[in-house]
Amino acid sequence: MVNSINSLRLLSVHSTMKTLHGGTVTGSDVSRSVSALADDSYSSVHSNSKLNILLNGLSKNHATTQTVVPPSAQKPNDNIASNDFMKALNARLKASSSDPVSGQQAKSMLNALKSGNLSVFDPTRGVAIDAWNPDDKNSKAGKPEAIAKDGWNEFLKEHLKRDGKGVLIRTSDGSYVDKVTGQNAFFGTVNGKYYYATWPTATAGEGTSPVKTGS
Repeated sequence: MVNSINSLRLLSVHSTMKTLHGGTVTGSDVSRSVSALADDSYSSVHSNSKLNILLNGLSKNHATTQTVVPPSAQKPNDNIASNDFMKALNARLKASSSDPVSGQQAKSMLNALKSGNLSVFDPTRGVAIDAWNPDDKNSKAGKPEAIAKDGWNEFLKEHLKRDGKGVLIRTSDGSYVDKVTGQNAFFGTVNGKYYYATWPTATAGEGTSPVKTGS
């Protein structure tokens, strides 16, 4: 991705560190920081270092990142196998499909979802599932599968592919590459819930060949 696009969505490191290490930290603060980092095509050095900084901050501030929900408010079900999560995921991808920065990636994920090829993972709960659209009668609900439980730091280290210099590899639409399957990968949030998704790479000629993040 070109630098002009990066500049549209790049968070200030100073602001991020202030959020993670000073004052009251909310779940939405951390969600926005991590999601923005995971979604954007940063430079190779920044993409690696900031991912580690933000995830470390998430771990250290876990006890203080819980948003206080009024008793009268109904909290959305954040289980990735729930209809609530899938509805929110579909809504987010549809909304993002027209975004000039992340639109191509969102469309690829939507196409994979419609064909039953978008897999969603939550290692903190030890579950993975193929995504579906609860509002589409032709979309069949996926069946949850058990995976090894792990923290996000460890899971991402095991799954995000890097080159020989330790630089995260990204495709031309900004997707990561899952080194276990070789598929496209995404890490972000829906309703404040972290999730990791993979889907098959596009066919030749669709402009998603692997590239380095800072190249």
